[in-house]
Order: sequence, then structure tokens, then C-alpha cells
Amino acid sequence: QGIDKDPDITLLASSPVTKYQIFKYQHHAYGIQFHIEIKDTTVGEWGCVPEYKSALESQLGQGALKKFDSDAKDNIQSMNKYSKILYENFKKIVN
Repeated sequence: QGIDKDPDITLLASSPVTKYQIFKYQHHAYGIQFHIEIKDTTVGEWGCVPEYKSALESQLGQGALKKFDSDAKDNIQSMNKYSKILYENFKKIVN
């Protein structure tokens, strides 16, 4: 049985690329399929791992790491704002 057919799993957020970005299992667990803890140095630090850079470029093409780093830096204020909203809403759910 796939995740789409499991009545115990509720989709809470998705993206055009990844359907299950945030989900919950019954009332016991939540899953987040992305990093909200990004800083302006995060992508560059990830890129120091050859396997990460290789995997990213095999999926998105040559120069993907540099573009990802640039996009992350350009959008860091928005990402931080949305991370705070996500955190505040999560606190309301679990309290």
C-alpha cells in the first residue's frame, strides 16, 4: 500500500517537485522533507561533499550547485520568514 492510499497519513504541504513536503502520521509523528535551517553558507558547505554536488548536477545539470547557492542566498530572507511561520504553527499543533 502506497503513501497516497494510507488513511493514517495526511498531506500537509507539497511543492511542484515533491508531493510530500510535510505530512503527519495519525497524531503521533510529522515528517518534513526539506531543510528549513538554511544559512547563507549552507549550500556551499553541502557542496564540499563530492557526492552531494555530483547527485545535484546529475539531476539538474552542470552548474546546478552554483545556481542553487545563488538562489538560496537571493531567497534567504523569505525562507527565514517562512521557517518562523512553520515553527510557530507547529508549536500550536503540538501544545
